[in-house]
Amino acid sequence: MVYATFFVLAALTAQAGGPVDAEGAARLMQSGRYAEAEEAYDGLAAKAEADSKPEPIEITLGRAGARAAQGEADAAIKLLEAAEAKGPKSAKIPAAIADLHFSRGRWEEADAAVARALAIDADDLLARWTAARLLQSRGELEKAVDACQWFVDRYAANPEKYSRDAEALLLIGQAAERYYRASARGEELAESLNDVINEIYEGALEADPSCWRAPWLEGRLFLAGYNERAAAKELARASRINPLAPEVLVTLGQADLQGYKLGAGRKKAERALATNPNYVPAHVLIADLNISDERFADALEAANKAVAVNPRDEAALARVAAASRLLVDPAGAAAAELIALSNNPRPADFHAALAERLADRRKYYTAERSFLLAAQADPGRADVPIGLGMLYMQIGREDEAAALFNSAFAADPFNVRADNMMKVLRHMSAYKEIETDHFSVAYLPGQDDLLAKYMSEYLESVMDELTDMFGYAPPRRTKIQIMKDHGWFSGRTVALPFIPTVGACTGTVVAMASTRTMNKPYNWARVIKHEYTHVITLQQTEFNIPHWYTEALAVESERSPRPQEWNKLLLERVPARKKLLNLDTINLGFIRPDEPDDRQMAYCQSQLYAQYMARRFGDDAQIKMLAAYRRGLTTESAIRDCFDVSKEDFEKGYLEHLDEVVKTIKARVGPTEEVKFSQLERQLKASPEDADLNARMAYEHFARRDLKAARPLADKALKLKPRHPLASYVKARLFTSIGDDDAALELLEPALDPEHPDERVVDLLAELMLKAGRLDEAEKLYEQAHQADPQHTKWLANLARVHLRQKKTEAFLDDMARIADNESDNFPVRQNLAERWLAAEDPARAEKWAWECLYVDVYNPTSHVILGDAFAAGKKFDQAAAEYRVALDLKPKKPADIKLKLARALRDAGQPDDARSTLDELLKADPDHPEAKELREELEPTKAG
Repeated sequence: MVYATFFVLAALTAQAGGPVDAEGAARLMQSGRYAEAEEAYDGLAAKAEADSKPEPIEITLGRAGARAAQGEADAAIKLLEAAEAKGPKSAKIPAAIADLHFSRGRWEEADAAVARALAIDADDLLARWTAARLLQSRGELEKAVDACQWFVDRYAANPEKYSRDAEALLLIGQAAERYYRASARGEELAESLNDVINEIYEGALEADPSCWRAPWLEGRLFLAGYNERAAAKELARASRINPLAPEVLVTLGQADLQGYKLGAGRKKAERALATNPNYVPAHVLIADLNISDERFADALEAANKAVAVNPRDEAALARVAAASRLLVDPAGAAAAELIALSNNPRPADFHAALAERLADRRKYYTAERSFLLAAQADPGRADVPIGLGMLYMQIGREDEAAALFNSAFAADPFNVRADNMMKVLRHMSAYKEIETDHFSVAYLPGQDDLLAKYMSEYLESVMDELTDMFGYAPPRRTKIQIMKDHGWFSGRTVALPFIPTVGACTGTVVAMASTRTMNKPYNWARVIKHEYTHVITLQQTEFNIPHWYTEALAVESERSPRPQEWNKLLLERVPARKKLLNLDTINLGFIRPDEPDDRQMAYCQSQLYAQYMARRFGDDAQIKMLAAYRRGLTTESAIRDCFDVSKEDFEKGYLEHLDEVVKTIKARVGPTEEVKFSQLERQLKASPEDADLNARMAYEHFARRDLKAARPLADKALKLKPRHPLASYVKARLFTSIGDDDAALELLEPALDPEHPDERVVDLLAELMLKAGRLDEAEKLYEQAHQADPQHTKWLANLARVHLRQKKTEAFLDDMARIADNESDNFPVRQNLAERWLAAEDPARAEKWAWECLYVDVYNPTSHVILGDAFAAGKKFDQAAAEYRVALDLKPKKPADIKLKLARALRDAGQPDDARSTLDELLKADPDHPEAKELREELEPTKAG
C-alpha cells in the first residue's frame, strides 16, 4: 500500500512540477482538483506513518477538507474525530468538526465541538465563527451580532497579526459583513462594506494569491445587492483560480437566475453537484430554477435532496414550502414552516426565501405574508423590505413601495435594485392618471397625454368583449402605466436596465413603453389588449394558470391571423416531428428556449392548443380549463377533469390537429435543410445524377450571380427530371435575365403542380403573366396560391396589385384589409384603406380603418385628420372637430387645410362663432386662401334690414 501511495505521489510530482508537500496539496485544493488533493494528502499521511512520525495537523485538515469538498462530510468528520482522539490537542481539529456538523444541521454536535475547540484556544476563529452562525440559526440575533463584533474588534486591535493569514481574513470578513449589516446604516454601512472588500478580502488575496474564496465572497456581496456587473467581475476572478469550486459555480448560477438565464444557471448547478453531490446551495438553486421553469414537482424533489443533507437548512426548507404551495399542497408547506419554526423561533431566512419564490410565481398575498414575517423576525435586514417593495410595485401599491425602498436603501446602499426603484418612483411622481370605470392609466404629461387618452377609451371599448370571452371581470380597476421610454419601462418592470419586450403584465399592473420614443411605432392597441388578457386570466385563476395557457389566450384575444413566421416553423417541424413542444416542455419554450425560434414556436403551439381544445371539446372548453386552474389542478388533472380524457389521448389528438393545420399551408418552397455550398458540392460529386442536387446547385450559382455555371446544372436537372420546379425556376430566371419572357413562360407553365405549388414557380409565373397583361390568369394563379396558404401576405399583396389593375375595387379593398390583419403595425395599408373607403362614401368602414391608423401611430397628425374626415362623413361633427384640433396640436406641416376642415365641422356642429374664429386665424396666416374666404363669407351673420 505504501508503495502504491509513493507511486501516486510521483505522478502528482510530475503534474505539479515539484514535490507534493503540504503546500503542493493545498495548491491542488485551491485550484479545485479535490480528488488529486485527497490522494496527495493521503500520500503525505502514509509517508508520515511509514516514517513513524505523527501526522501533521495541516495534513489531517487537508485530508478532511478534500473529502468534504467532494461531498463526503461524514467521512471527513470521522477522520477528524480519529485525529482528535489521538492528539496532540489542537483547537483547529474540533473547530473543523464543528463546522462540518453545522453544515449537516447537527447543531448539538457542533455545539460540543465548538466547546472543545474554545477550551483549547478561546480565540480560535473558525470555532467562534461557527458559534456565531449557530446563534443566528437559533434566532438569537442580538447574541449573533455580538459574536460577530468580537471579530471586528479583534481585527481592529491588531490588523497586522492577521495580514498574512488568508483563511483568518476570510472568517473576519464574513463576520464583519454580518456585523455591519446589523449595526450600520447609510454611508457608514457603505464605507464599512467597502472596507471589508478592499481591506479584508483583498488582503486575503494579497496574502495568498490562490485564495479564490476572497473574490468569491466579494462577488457574493455584490450579487446580494443586484450589482451584477461588479459581481461578475469578482466571480470571474474566483473562477480563474478555481474553476470547479461549487461555491463559485452556484453563485454564478444565482446571477443567471436573477437575469432569467435559466438554462445557463442549471448547467452551473449541475457542474457544482458533479464535484460535490451534497452541496446544499446547488440543490436549492436547482429548486429555484425549477420553480421559475414552472416545474414544481421537480423543484420539490431538489429541495428535499437539500433537506436530506441538512434537515435544518432554512433555505432548503423554504423551497420545500414554496414548491408545496405551488403544487397546491398547503399541508406540505405548513409542515416545512413548522420544522423551520421548531429550529428557530425567528426564521427570517426561511420566510424571506419563501417570499421571494412565491412572489416570482405571482403568489402575491402569500408572499406578502412571508415578507412581513421575515421583517418581524429580523427587522434589521435590508433585503426583505426591498423584496416586499418589489412585490408592492408588482401589485400597484407604489406609495408603500416607495417608503420601503427609501428605508431599505438607507440600510443597504449597495443594493442596485432598491436604488433603481427609487429612481423609477421619483420619475413616476410626475405622472398623471386618467381614471375610467375599469382602468387607471398613468402617463408622463406633455409626452403621452394623447396615448393615455386614447388607450383608456380603447380599453373600455374592448372590456365587454374580453370579459364575455373569458367569463370573468377583474373586481378592481387595473393600473396601466405608460413609461416614458424603454429604459424606464425596464426599470419599472424589473428594476434593471433592459428587458426585450415593450409590454409586461404582473396580473394587477400593466406597464408599457411609450410609442413616442420607440424607433418605429407599434400597434399599442394589440399590445395592451394582449396584456390585459393576462390580467383577466391570471386573476381569474388566482395566478395558477401556466405560462403557456395565459399566452395562448392572450394571442387568441388579438383575433389576428397566424404570422408567417409561425407557418414556416410549423412546416419545418410538424411533418418531421422535429423540435415540437408538448405540454411537458412548452413552458420552457417561453422561459428558456434552446434557440430563438423556440419562443415563437411556443407562442404558436400554445394558440393551437387553445384552438384545438375549442374544436374538439366545444366552445366552452377554454373557460372550463380556466376554472380547473382556479381550483389548483395541474394541467394533466385539468384535462382529465374537464374533458374526461387522458393527457396522452389529448396530446395524440393535438398532433393530429397540427397535421391538419399544416395541410392548409401548401404554397411553399420545398422543405430543404440548410446546406453549406461546400457540402452541397461534395454531395453532388458523390451523386452526380441526382436531379434535386443538380437543381439546388444551379440555384446556389444563380443566387451568387454565376449565371454561366447555373445553366448546365439546371439543364441537367431538367433532363433527369422534366418539369423539376426548382430547375425550371432557375432556367426561367436565366431567360428573363436576357429579356426572353416568352421562353420563361413556356418553361414555367408545365412546371406548376396545382396540388403542391412551389412558391418560387408561382411567384415568377404569375409575375410574368401580369407583365404580359394576362391579368385574369395571374389573378387565378395568385388566388390558388392564396387559397392554399391563406395567411401568406405575399399572395394577398399580389392579388391587390392585380385587382387594382383590373379596377375591382371591392376585391382590392378586401385584399388590403387582410394584409392589415396580417401586419398589425402597417400604418400605410391602414391609411390607404381609410382613404379609399372615404372616397367610396362609406363613413363606417372609413372610421374603422381610421381608428386602426390611430392604434399604430397616435402621434401622427394624419391619423387624426383621417378619423376626423370619417366622423364628418358620418355626420359626427363634434367628434370630427375634436380630432381636427388634436391634429393641429401635433404641429402638422400643412395646418391651413386642417383648419378649414375644422371650421366646416364646427359650422355643421352648430358652432358658427368657433368656426369664424378658426377661419379668422387661418386667413390671418393666409389672407388669400380661397376656400377659407368663401366659407368665412358664408358664415358672416346676416344684418337686420
